[in-house]
Amino acid sequence: MDDQAELDPNRVLLPENFPVYVEDNVVVNVPYPGFAPKTLPTVNEFQGYPGCYIAAYSHNEEDSVYGVGGDIFVMGQVRVPGRYEGRICRPKGYETADISALPEFKELLRRSLPACKDGSCWAGGDTGGWFGIE
Repeated sequence: MDDQAELDPNRVLLPENFPVYVEDNVVVNVPYPGFAPKTLPTVNEFQGYPGCYIAAYSHNEEDSVYGVGGDIFVMGQVRVPGRYEGRICRPKGYETADISALPEFKELLRRSLPACKDGSCWAGGDTGGWFGIE
């Protein structure tokens, strides 16, 4: 695989125990002074190409990895067929949909992430930051 292909975020599989570093509602994926190390549960449900990650959000702070503000917390992420459009994951077949409102994604998160097993999570596609996409 050439260097360009290796840099394609639609090809990259993140580790299942993805290390992140958190300070209040700020999260980065490289160590930073004053930031606490955490593990973001990552499920590589889809390993083909192209793929991207949907984040699992919840109002449940317990079992969350970090907050994003407004009483919303990230519980983990799941890789699905799709592509990044800017920093937003657009799942295949749902490119223009509001995936946060779709029950099939809620169910995928419930099945895939222990912190979402109670059905309290919803999906969002803003995960391209892990790959340096702005």
